[in-house]
Amino acid sequence: MKIALVTPLAVPLALGGAENLWWGLQNHFNTKTEHQCDIVSVMAPEGNFWDLMASYEAFSSLDLSGYDLVISGKYPGWMVNHPNHVCYMLHRLRGLYDTYSGAPLDIAAQPAELRGMLEWMAEDGAEPDAGKIPTLFERLRSLRGKPEIEAALGFPGPVSRAIVHFLDNAALSTGRVRRHAAIARTVARRKDYFPPDAVVDVLYPPPHRDDYFCGGQDYFFTSSRLDRPKRLDLIIEAFRAVEANIPLLIAGSGPDAERLKTLASGDDRIRFLGFVADDAMAGLYANALAVPFVPYDEDYGLITIEAMRSGKPVVTVSDSGGPTEFVEDGVTGFVTAPEPLALAAALSALADNRARAAAMGLEARKRVEPVDWDRVADGLLATPAPRRIRSKLTVATTFKVFPPMNGGQARVYHLYRNLARHYDIDIVSLGGPADPRSEVEIAPGLLEITIPRSQDQADAEYYVSRLVGERPVSDVTTNAFFGLTPGYVEALELSATTSEAVIASHPYVVAALRAAAPDKPLWYEAHNVELSLKEAVFGNLPAAEALLAEVRHAEKQCWVDAVRVFACTGRDLDDLGRLYGATTAHLTEVPNGVSLDDVRFIDLARRRRLQMAGRIDGQQTAIFLGSWHGPNLEAVEDILVEAPKNPQTRFLIVGSVCLPFKDRSLPSNVELLGAVDMETRDLVLALADVALNPMRSGSGTNLKMLDYMAAGIPVISSAFGARGLRIEKGTHYMQAEAPDLSDALRQLAATDDAALAQMIVAARERVESEYSWRVIADRFLEELVATS
Repeated sequence: MKIALVTPLAVPLALGGAENLWWGLQNHFNTKTEHQCDIVSVMAPEGNFWDLMASYEAFSSLDLSGYDLVISGKYPGWMVNHPNHVCYMLHRLRGLYDTYSGAPLDIAAQPAELRGMLEWMAEDGAEPDAGKIPTLFERLRSLRGKPEIEAALGFPGPVSRAIVHFLDNAALSTGRVRRHAAIARTVARRKDYFPPDAVVDVLYPPPHRDDYFCGGQDYFFTSSRLDRPKRLDLIIEAFRAVEANIPLLIAGSGPDAERLKTLASGDDRIRFLGFVADDAMAGLYANALAVPFVPYDEDYGLITIEAMRSGKPVVTVSDSGGPTEFVEDGVTGFVTAPEPLALAAALSALADNRARAAAMGLEARKRVEPVDWDRVADGLLATPAPRRIRSKLTVATTFKVFPPMNGGQARVYHLYRNLARHYDIDIVSLGGPADPRSEVEIAPGLLEITIPRSQDQADAEYYVSRLVGERPVSDVTTNAFFGLTPGYVEALELSATTSEAVIASHPYVVAALRAAAPDKPLWYEAHNVELSLKEAVFGNLPAAEALLAEVRHAEKQCWVDAVRVFACTGRDLDDLGRLYGATTAHLTEVPNGVSLDDVRFIDLARRRRLQMAGRIDGQQTAIFLGSWHGPNLEAVEDILVEAPKNPQTRFLIVGSVCLPFKDRSLPSNVELLGAVDMETRDLVLALADVALNPMRSGSGTNLKMLDYMAAGIPVISSAFGARGLRIEKGTHYMQAEAPDLSDALRQLAATDDAALAQMIVAARERVESEYSWRVIADRFLEELVATS
């Protein structure tokens, strides 16, 4: 069989990973199979919209009838028209897809001629008629040069984006492409990359060399182009916090080189190697202790495969994309939060335990043994599997979810991120007036569509807030005011069109969901018993009665109308039943959890070393994390009462819960840190002696308990603070009510390290077995499948 590998060449010419992939595949076909394979390349400039369109049209008219099979992998190469066309996708034009952050398309606002063309393009929906491709190019030529058209075709922009999506979707439709494959699951799961009914096979390509070997453990080594998406700055910042006397070697060149060298200045252990010849790379991998590689949402990341073939563990981060498909945390390397402190802890762990690093390297080599050209070639030539369609869910929230900075955001992000292994999920969130409208894939298969609140809605919320002492009301008032932001309902309606069900994450979006998707099954995610929670927040304030009536109405509507209700605890489900009567919904307990990827466990011995290094080992440090939330405010009040009785203890309060206390006179041993970034939060978690959870009201469970235990901090909690969690006092935490906090702090300080370490390990193990978000999501998925 005669095979053509169709590849676009960049202008100016630049050869890299894609070209190595095609050369490797061509060599395999020509030397290891009976087939004959050619690489068919076309120069494809894309510096502006018209250059890009010329490139798309050039491939669409390419005559490859002399070949039995055509394989494409990148835009605009897949525009070729051939009866036996296989797409082995590297990626689409990411600036117009998953990394696009520009304005949405408003067809009605376009010039008349352009508007007519866009409406014609939209007639076929998500899988356009490929027969329209020649006509589209003709229509574009007729519009070229007209000033108002040229202004509308800004690149990148909403109109040019819509045109590229149309061409890609038409070319890649299941009627035109015989088989769809991707170089990684990360690519296969990206929203809008493949037709909705396509079966996408993941075929991991190997490196183009096969001479990797394992040598010494002399340094950390990484290699990549020195530009911002590769996040070498994260590695450098992390490495500066590593105490071990071991070098970090960085190979590569690029536009960010000078900034990175400035960032590394003063640390002689960090060495920039510049461009390294390909023949020297195997030796550099061979003598590395480990390879840190932390790009943002990388398509694949051959560096991971090259390092593992060399018997080296890889240290990556949870949002790196392709590398996480091979790096199993604690087995073939480490997967940390994308924060310097978390990354530094992983690098330090390897530097301090080289035997463990070597063992991880052996597991890493085993992990990538199946990655070879035989599997890729067999997969590309095989008969396509039957088509399947992933179900989709639309989730509505009153707040932005990513990045998750508080308990509510963390629950939504981590639960649906894990459910997205089975479903395609859109989260349609309301942002602030200053937020841009955006569509961002925040995890594989999980898209957050953020609609900024209109200024009218924000003003209305502020007016109501003043009636209740400026307490937050943006959630409670959404059912009443969502009409002031019409884009929110429009986004919900568009997303819900292809969804199996819509989910109200909190009851305050139910009116918007019913307006947008009245015929879709409603699921209700009950984070709390909202009526009880808001009664504590608003009390007897003048406007409280009207607001609580709104809460009661919304929560009851969700309880009665939903076909499925899932809550943090069975207790909450019971309370909702007592408040609102019987429901026909299927009820499920989906507890709060913790993302173990994002919380680095610090054992007691290392915690003591960090405290000594920070010179804070002479005073007990207690922390409390919380958002501006009624039960958290009560807990802080209790801490402020108890703090003067404990001069030996330094109390750190972290989060937006600090805001109501910022003008208060505080005890001298209490510090309000306020809302902090993840790096600071991780630092506080790493240095604290004890975490406090003196809760006495609220519903659901306390996420902070799980974060504390996952991080390896001894916990003192009230009995109520531990409600709904399968943990035992004395085994996993110390129990004490607020008035007994002084005694508990002294008892903890007097506990020997061996007993304390035993409690810390038991708590971490309980979190791993019961409260990892992956475990929770898997159990929920089993329930969904069993009750569908």
